[in-house]
Amino acid sequence: MSYKKSLVTTAILALISLGAVSCGGRDDASRPSISPRQFVDTPWEEVARLARGTTVNFGMWAGDEARNRYFQTAVTETLRREYEITLRIVPAGDIAEIVNRLLNEKVAGKTVGGGIDMIWVNGENFRTARQGDILWGPFAEHLPNIRFYDEASRLRDFGTPIEGYEAPWQRAQFVMACDASRVPDPPRSIPALREWIKSHPGRFTYIAPPDFTGSVFLRHLLLHYGGGAERFTEGFDEALYVKAMTGTVDFLNGIKPYLWRKGETYPATLREADRLFVNNEIDFTMSYGPSFASERIARGEYPPTVRTFVFDEGTIGNYSFLAIPFNASNIPGALVVINHLMSPMAAIDQARVLGSLYPHRLESLSFEEREAVDALPRGPATLPLEELARRQLPEPDARYLDRLEKDWMKKVLQRP
Repeated sequence: MSYKKSLVTTAILALISLGAVSCGGRDDASRPSISPRQFVDTPWEEVARLARGTTVNFGMWAGDEARNRYFQTAVTETLRREYEITLRIVPAGDIAEIVNRLLNEKVAGKTVGGGIDMIWVNGENFRTARQGDILWGPFAEHLPNIRFYDEASRLRDFGTPIEGYEAPWQRAQFVMACDASRVPDPPRSIPALREWIKSHPGRFTYIAPPDFTGSVFLRHLLLHYGGGAERFTEGFDEALYVKAMTGTVDFLNGIKPYLWRKGETYPATLREADRLFVNNEIDFTMSYGPSFASERIARGEYPPTVRTFVFDEGTIGNYSFLAIPFNASNIPGALVVINHLMSPMAAIDQARVLGSLYPHRLESLSFEEREAVDALPRGPATLPLEELARRQLPEPDARYLDRLEKDWMKKVLQRP
């Protein structure tokens, strides 16, 4: 017997000894378990077999109603039909809630039987999770569908080395939106935006951090006043931050009297900002989803004259990822669900239904998959992929986010 076959046999026997091969309905105590080493040495077909008949609890940001419906219906049905897996959504207003829950469970010694099997994560939440050692892995490089993602997406997340502890999933890029019938020539730079706000009192606001859409709006200011995005990707520089934050605070406090409700309050979520926009209380809204305005036009929520735009100096883009908690109850099930969500057909369907950016290397696709990608409709408010790619900026190191959000609270929100 070869060394490779010996490892595989050992891994499978270990799984059998854990009571992992029964495919009927399982309670939490008898769900299959697997170590990262066993996963590497176990054939994917065996992992998929262990996942059948199980329930996977997915900790997911639940701030978008259309996405919630899509996962609770289409994705859930596909997983049930193709893998005999039941997907249960564990909704969170902010993934930090789930990360904090896992940190508390780690401190309490709850190392098995956790209530969450996989989480949607990136940025500062991933950095916190790695620092707290609350993720299972490494695993991502051994998933079959990792081959569809370019190498850059697998190296760093907001400056934090990934090292296989999360798998790339979706692409995103910040855009702003306005009704072209009201704002035919939107401001396409930070200075031009400041002048527009002062010339149109009460017609602009932004979402309060730590909401991730509000936070990314602030990061654009930080990059602008710090001299460019490339200066923020290699670790944390205190002198650079102080310089950039000085300009950012001056900008934000300078526009504060001209904001909606004179800056005395801010929408807490994208949903609240959308409501203000639809009710014609403000002239701009914003999102990490380049197709969000086209989706809302199609659903009749936005007027057909709404259009998106990006700043001439660019807007921030990133990947979001899927990870497995250290105490997940159903690791094989989580691995199968993650791998499915990374597949071309899942990505194509999500792009078609939700308008998500297609995340894969096109050269990695089959002819049929490439045809399906080429056939994806681009809504009337969605910018061409070429323009988005040309103007995409990298995320700054995650350590800038913590400071930025805390300083916004102290120096902007709480300032009279």
